Amino acid sequence: MRASRCLGFATVLSWACCATGCDSDDGAAPSSGGTGGAPNGAAGAPSGETGDAGDANAGATGLAPYADVVAVSVPSGSERAYVFSVSIESADIDCTQFANWWEVLTEDGALVYRRILEHSHTDANGSSDADQPGNTFTRSGGPVPVAADAVVIVRAHMSTGGYQGRVMRGSAAQGFAQATDIGEDFAVSVEGDAPQPTGCAF
Repeated sequence: MRASRCLGFATVLSWACCATGCDSDDGAAPSSGGTGGAPNGAAGAPSGETGDAGDANAGATGLAPYADVVAVSVPSGSERAYVFSVSIESADIDCTQFANWWEVLTEDGALVYRRILEHSHTDANGSSDADQPGNTFTRSGGPVPVAADAVVIVRAHMSTGGYQGRVMRGSAAQGFAQATDIGEDFAVSVEGDAPQPTGCAF
């Protein structure tokens, strides 16, 4: 009886979230980051694979953390004040493991802009089943202070596991493509730079 009540509450909560569009982190005012960091440029990029429960970086269900940037566009803005729209596929479970920001860096690893994500994003049906990874969502942020032809790196960060996922390289003028030569150890020193998440709504 108690389990069915909890399930019923979760269903109502899920319906309420979908009815409002789950926009809580869209209403937040994203901030520009500072500078710093040095590139390491290791090759290779992890992909989302199901880990085992013993994985120190895995969340409660054993899904290994990853956050792949799968698309970047620049739908609006002007020189040194662009809006970036970033699509992320991530191993979100709930507040115990979720993509908590995306960011823009120079090619030498300096942080240009960071967009904080205030809650987890699970599958469209509300599932957080470790056997069904691949929660894909898109969030915009800006103004990003870059020139139209400035080549930048766009990557995402997991609350558990840090920088583990595919990244994209490109410019506002020329567009973006996967950067397979950028590894998870690229510019890790910026991880502690402001802004930082202040919590997780759900």
